[in-house]
Amino acid sequence: MSLTARIVSALLAAVVVTIILKLQRRGGMVSKYGLLWMATSAIMLVMAAAPDAVDTIGGWLGVEYTPSLVFMAALGFVLIVLVQYSWELSRVEQRVQILMEEVALLRRELEDRSKSAESEN
Repeated sequence: MSLTARIVSALLAAVVVTIILKLQRRGGMVSKYGLLWMATSAIMLVMAAAPDAVDTIGGWLGVEYTPSLVFMAALGFVLIVLVQYSWELSRVEQRVQILMEEVALLRRELEDRSKSAESEN
């Protein structure tokens, strides 16, 4: 990896860390996701600081072109994150559906009580 690529990787990791820290301070990101992205930034920093480690890992796995290993790992990471987000979104949608039904039932009960109170007067 060239010196320029290492510098760009390190700067990109620093930018990600800065953005994540700002989002967490403002309450815009839950800490579990912040930790995920901080770990990603740490891996980016390690790859920028020690590109020979990536070459060594690629050699162990039989990958001849090391950047393809990096892209494959990044793609795998993105797919895992997408599946996890889809799972969380599905859970939230189910919870919203339940809450909507509960609100409708409570609204109906409140209307019934209001009507019965009006009829008593």
